[in-house]
Amino acid sequence: MSRSSLRLKTGVVVAVIAVLAAGCTDEETPSDTPTQSVGPTATDAAAGIAEAQKIVDEYRQPPKWQGPDAPVKIGPVSGKKVTYISVSNSIPVLKYWSDAVTRLLQQYGNVSMNVIDAKGSVDEANKGFEQAIAQKADVIVFQALPAQLFQAQITRAKAAGIKVISANTGVPGKVDNGQYSEVSFDYVKVGQLIGDWMVADSQGKGKGLVVSSDDVPASQPQAQATASEVKRLCPACDIQIKDVQIPQWQTSVPTLFQTTVNSDPTRTYLLPLYDGQALPGLGAIRTAGAGSKVKVGAFNATPGIVEQLKDPASGLKLDIGGHNEWWAYACTDAIFRALTDTAPIQNYNVGLRIYDTSNANLIQGSDEFSWYGSTDYRTKFPALWTK
Repeated sequence: MSRSSLRLKTGVVVAVIAVLAAGCTDEETPSDTPTQSVGPTATDAAAGIAEAQKIVDEYRQPPKWQGPDAPVKIGPVSGKKVTYISVSNSIPVLKYWSDAVTRLLQQYGNVSMNVIDAKGSVDEANKGFEQAIAQKADVIVFQALPAQLFQAQITRAKAAGIKVISANTGVPGKVDNGQYSEVSFDYVKVGQLIGDWMVADSQGKGKGLVVSSDDVPASQPQAQATASEVKRLCPACDIQIKDVQIPQWQTSVPTLFQTTVNSDPTRTYLLPLYDGQALPGLGAIRTAGAGSKVKVGAFNATPGIVEQLKDPASGLKLDIGGHNEWWAYACTDAIFRALTDTAPIQNYNVGLRIYDTSNANLIQGSDEFSWYGSTDYRTKFPALWTK
């Protein structure tokens, strides 16, 4: 299939951001797969468990500001133009992000932003690039779209003097397709946290199944980070990876969960990457009455799903949240730096928080931002944006 005719399913976006995300194939972590780790291998089982527990305890707390701390002079940006290509603004969080970034750019920099909804189509995203180049935009942002599909467009934009920022493609700071910068949740860190939780919760005896979704750009970094972290802290633990891609979530995830419960009952940690991916499996667990037999952990803390932490019958025991408003401020900062030719930030460390059965009481009310207990970014970022 040619790139020009390729169409993206909006489900990819949900997973990436949700992001935000076919078929089910067995895949154990290959020995030669590059993995990422935050520290040395634990010296013994007790040390590994203790380190994992310390990390989990830290991330149960409100996320702390970790920078950036380098200011950027935004006086010259007034009147500049940004084109923002969203893969599909029918996804509520994507619409929220484009609205929030539009507001912040105007409020703090008098910068206008033209939002283009690609409606899940690479063709429409390509048209967005061409429109931005024709209209002499100063910066182009493309959201939740695989960067490798747009190398030619990025090259043309750069030739026209336009800086390009990719968003939420998986790894903060990864710009190997010619972008100026990348602003993303740290999916590697998310994967590590899921591994930390499994090691600590199982007291170094866990057997886990990571359910990847390799049609999502952020999938492999997160899945491999979980496997690497478990291996680093708990050599006695056992972790497998199986791939269930988006078109098969509804049918294959429940089947995979049921098969694991029945045929491999000691593999009790079921770790789909995203809670939206987990959702069909939670229904199967509930139907089978297996909520006490398994422990499901995932990412996104999506309203309407994360509340199942309070229901033992669901099997959901961990849901890591990424702060969406914090991300909007980070994206705004990245745009200001691109507009002023200021060195980009490699990792904004957008706030993450662990929600599990010990702090599920935090999940209440409709204001999901209040669940995180942290608002420093609302003053820290503007303090960097000097005139």
